[in-house]
Amino acid sequence: MNVLPDEYNFLIPLKSQSLNRFGINQDGGYILDEEILKLSNFLVSFGMANEFSFEEQFLDYNKKNKLIIFDYSVGHIQYQAEILKNIRRIIKLKRNLSDLIICLKNYYNFIKFINRNNVNFYSKKVANKINTNRDIKIKEIFEDVMKKNNKNITLKIDIEGSEYDIMDQILDYENIIDQIVIEYHDTHKRKKEFFENVKMIQKYFYINHLHANNYQQYNSDGFPINIEVSFSNNKYLDNSLKKNYIYPLDSIDFPNNPKLKDLKFQFKI
Repeated sequence: MNVLPDEYNFLIPLKSQSLNRFGINQDGGYILDEEILKLSNFLVSFGMANEFSFEEQFLDYNKKNKLIIFDYSVGHIQYQAEILKNIRRIIKLKRNLSDLIICLKNYYNFIKFINRNNVNFYSKKVANKINTNRDIKIKEIFEDVMKKNNKNITLKIDIEGSEYDIMDQILDYENIIDQIVIEYHDTHKRKKEFFENVKMIQKYFYINHLHANNYQQYNSDGFPINIEVSFSNNKYLDNSLKKNYIYPLDSIDFPNNPKLKDLKFQFKI
């Protein structure tokens, strides 16, 4: 068990008794405060890739729920390219038919999901400035969300390092966001940015959960390289919440990579 240096104590979560897991029991599942989630009817998801069980469970939690997704790394072109690649490899006897069937099923599930009435999917990159016609800025996204009178928003961010660049813009809309789940990447290279980013968020939100992504290991000081952080808006902060020092948590935390052990760490008590 890695005991973290004192400089990480600002990350100690305030644990709610109503924390629950949404999504599969591996990479793609995240922790939310279910009592707060009951108030939410809209999910903004930045980064979905090929695994959208978190988004599906949000929709199924309340039939009135809606969501909007932005992810330029996944779409019809990517799925079709993968199918064609499998066909070519089958012809060359480098793949078997079962691989192609899996590809086709994945594509079918993707099409079925993004065509649900309460889902809007955009193959666009969330960015702090526009460089191509595939980029979209935070302001454009949230101004559109507000026009439709969506409040009590849940926000998920898993965009492979770009999370550091957009948080200041997201916080312009903190009054309509109830919960945020973020995966922070490369804390071994971006420790200063990570600290600054989280402390900026903590002006408006408190941390209620942490989980290490075990596809990477630890920094030299014992902190996970990639870390999932769950935040709740400070308007829900109350005195019943207690600090929790040891992670992962039984029953709601599972290894992102099920073939490896979960990463353990604790804060000084």
